[in-house]
Amino acid sequence: MEKVKEHTVHIINQGDGMDSVQVWQAYAMCAISIMLMLAIRSVVTKFGKPETLKDGVSFWKWRNILISWIHAVIVGTWDFMCLWWYPDLFQDPVFYINNVMYLMVPFSIGYFLYDLYDMMTNEQQLIDWEIVLHHVLLSTVMIYSWTNKLCTAYSVILLTSEINSIFLHLRKLLQFTKVNFNSWLYQLVAMLNLFTFITCRLFPQSRLMFGFYTDGHRISKSYFILLLLTYPIGFVINIVLFWRILKSDVLRRLKGNGKLRNKME
Repeated sequence: MEKVKEHTVHIINQGDGMDSVQVWQAYAMCAISIMLMLAIRSVVTKFGKPETLKDGVSFWKWRNILISWIHAVIVGTWDFMCLWWYPDLFQDPVFYINNVMYLMVPFSIGYFLYDLYDMMTNEQQLIDWEIVLHHVLLSTVMIYSWTNKLCTAYSVILLTSEINSIFLHLRKLLQFTKVNFNSWLYQLVAMLNLFTFITCRLFPQSRLMFGFYTDGHRISKSYFILLLLTYPIGFVINIVLFWRILKSDVLRRLKGNGKLRNKME
């Protein structure tokens, strides 16, 4: 009898409960995040263009990716700790909630809103349209989520993508500098990027879409439709991005090695 009771408590574990978090704190955290990103931008701008930057790479692009990397380090670490500290979030991704998880979501959205502002003020929104689309869709879903205190655990699962972004953006920063693409550093980052792209980006997003089937009946119809319109688009964008990276860092290298062997033969 005791074992059955313990099992039941484990299944209905919803963290600290909805009453433990305050919506106003989420909006305050979002504002703090935006101000922090603006402050980082000001500091980076003050230091100016690094000497190691390749000719032809714009200072804006380098600064934008650097700030994206800083955000990824913060949120990627934060997200990993949430997964480590609160493994029960997988038991009820719809209603499991606590302050540590909850406040990570608006902090990340603050960065996305800052990045939209940064791209628009530098007239990059049409060039990087897929990033703009990603930010708009994700921000809309997550703002709805924290306002209604729903699916916080799903947001944590989704934000494991920031663990991959650490290596994704670091790879781009190395490309901007005079680091040789055949160097051990670039190759290590490239391989870690591919590995975490699958484990921390594509796999968690697949879990989210599986959640449409398992938990779709537990949320409002309007929220379900919003999710259904958002996450599949983001998944397709990431599949395209993964293919581009795979071609650049693996297939092109294998093709080059094949040509070299043919010449030697």
